Amino acid sequence: MSVQVFTITGKLVKTIAKTIFSEGNRSTEIEWNGKDDYGDKLGRGVYIYILRVRTIDGKMADKIEKLLIL
Repeated sequence: MSVQVFTITGKLVKTIAKTIFSEGNRSTEIEWNGKDDYGDKLGRGVYIYILRVRTIDGKMADKIEKLLIL
């Protein structure tokens, strides 16, 4: 599974990758300290994130949502 965070203009600022081996439905937490890939704190504003998951048999699903940092 991966989460990519983008600025509203489309610049990729953070990628979080996590491997989970599990069959069936699963819920898991993703922790993030609010910093970009260079270690700088993201400023206040609206960001877009893409959550991407892949099943064991290779099927993929994406979910795109907005993220508000205050």
